[in-house]
Amino acid sequence: MKLINNIRRFLATTALTICAALVSSNSNATLLNAPTSGTFTMNLDRLALAPYSGYFLSKFWEAAASDFTNPANTGDYFNSQITTTEIPAINQVFTLAAIGSNPANQAVQRAVKATSANFTIDSNTLVGVDSVIGDYGLRVAGAQIGMTGVQGFYAPYWLTNCCGLGGGLVNGDFSVVYDTARQTDGRSGWYLANNMYFTMATYDFSNLSIAFTDADNWRLSGDLLMSPENGSMLKGAILNDVGDFCLGSGSFTGCGQVSTVPLPTSAWLFISSLLGFVGFSSRKR
Repeated sequence: MKLINNIRRFLATTALTICAALVSSNSNATLLNAPTSGTFTMNLDRLALAPYSGYFLSKFWEAAASDFTNPANTGDYFNSQITTTEIPAINQVFTLAAIGSNPANQAVQRAVKATSANFTIDSNTLVGVDSVIGDYGLRVAGAQIGMTGVQGFYAPYWLTNCCGLGGGLVNGDFSVVYDTARQTDGRSGWYLANNMYFTMATYDFSNLSIAFTDADNWRLSGDLLMSPENGSMLKGAILNDVGDFCLGSGSFTGCGQVSTVPLPTSAWLFISSLLGFVGFSSRKR
């Protein structure tokens, strides 16, 4: 199963890279604008998450189901809905927030961020608007892309401070932020911040790829690394590759979704041939 998933991911990534090359080769470098519409798609690798106290996805509430204007949709409510049953952690699609000011009248423990009007990405260097020093000397977003959607995780072997072994936790109301201070250990400076209950970097971005047709229609994709903050909280390693993402603006909305359809016969033949070749090579040595 792991081999099949890796091959699916390889084929999807290869196709995306080819498309990106075709698009980018016909475009000049430009400053990409804040999206007026779009999505952020997250695909997490179950095997890569397992070392983090058995961490797995239990629930996913998309934009409508996690409506932050509904007073009942508090952080505590979503946390109470987490179960010990695992669901697939692929094709989690988050809707990007509108440009403007942070929404008012949100449910308790919710903090959906608006998309900043000054958000930009340099399509050549992949540099964004840098974070700034805020209160108490902490670095805060200089510009961001907000989004809606909530994840519920369960970690069966997580030794919590309050309740013993095993527990659930929620992530959500994410924002995409750029910070040059995070450009170390293979990190690009871009990261995904959780804003439910409190703000914390959840995943750092690496191995970035960009494609665009103009300043308003673009996509940024790459790998998700377990952030030092999140990895430490889950009592696991930091900066492990745990999945991938695709941030799509305008015509690139919906990018990054992977197929769950069984591999076609031709793919199985390719796999069989590949395994046979590997076996033959091993015997030859």
